[in-house]
Amino acid sequence: MMSLRNMVRGLEYDAPAKQLIALWEHDAGTLKFWRASSNFVYMFELNGERRFLRFIHEEDNTINNIRAELDFMLFLLSQGYPAVAPVRSTNGDLIETISTKDGLYYGVVFEQAKGRQLPLEEMSDIHYEQWGQSLAALHLISEQYRPPAVEYRSWRDALNFVSSVLERYPGETGLRQELERLRRELSELPTGKGHTGFIHYDFETDNIFYNDELARYCAIDFDDSMHHWFMMDVAAAISDLYEQEDEEARGKIGQFLAGYRSVKPLDEQYTSDPFIFQKFSDLYMFARLLRSIEGMDDSSTPEWAVRLKDRLLGFCDRIRERYRTASESVPIDSNN
Repeated sequence: MMSLRNMVRGLEYDAPAKQLIALWEHDAGTLKFWRASSNFVYMFELNGERRFLRFIHEEDNTINNIRAELDFMLFLLSQGYPAVAPVRSTNGDLIETISTKDGLYYGVVFEQAKGRQLPLEEMSDIHYEQWGQSLAALHLISEQYRPPAVEYRSWRDALNFVSSVLERYPGETGLRQELERLRRELSELPTGKGHTGFIHYDFETDNIFYNDELARYCAIDFDDSMHHWFMMDVAAAISDLYEQEDEEARGKIGQFLAGYRSVKPLDEQYTSDPFIFQKFSDLYMFARLLRSIEGMDDSSTPEWAVRLKDRLLGFCDRIRERYRTASESVPIDSNN
């Protein structure tokens, strides 16, 4: 999640988007805002075909992270894996940097994914199985990947980020304890070939498109990719199903895992209890959300951003309650 201050500034008059789109071929008058969360995303057309401009403020990501992301994506594409392709600018570059009065912005452009998004409730058993196969195929290729000689994000960097945010909030003792417990738990996991590598990190249904003709998924949004355990990807992909806790959801999880196993072995000890990876996801999300609202002045902020801030604080509250220690526990209002 980007800083809300940067979100407000970046959306004002669409100024960074207009400056960046001039660096790529495009059909005049087709640039339109799409969404803003971890990045700003605008859609546009070139010769009638849709493409997407994605950009971020320098405070919210580093250019090395983006370079590592694109390098991983290009390697996947070179191995025949279906992922959206980045598009070079008129300067021949995959990443363009612009300077504004508010600082630097880093921009990239992607082709549109081939296929359609399938909500969980519309997926058949075959779709779930192919979803698992698609993630396993990504991991098999990842085992062959050798990152470039630039900085790239790892699970350790993510936890260091969580620690740096929690240090600014002395009252978050419970989550700091969970963070240290998580560090110990992860340090005990097996590493190396078959266990760890570059992962997508957000291989959920809103980031995969199903091509009916080819009967396969195409992946988008690799901006959170990092070096991690492959089981992190598995647990994150089907986290919504784990939360449902009913027989139907368990059957769908079984189909996904069966599809994965048909391509690549699983760390079986974590399939029934992915809690360690859920904890990683929760703590990382908590820190990103908390950091996103820092320095925000409600009195000079648009109403929509204040409402978004309140929603983000609500998410933080739910994560905090999940990990509240017994010594800090307080009665939870059943109406919340």
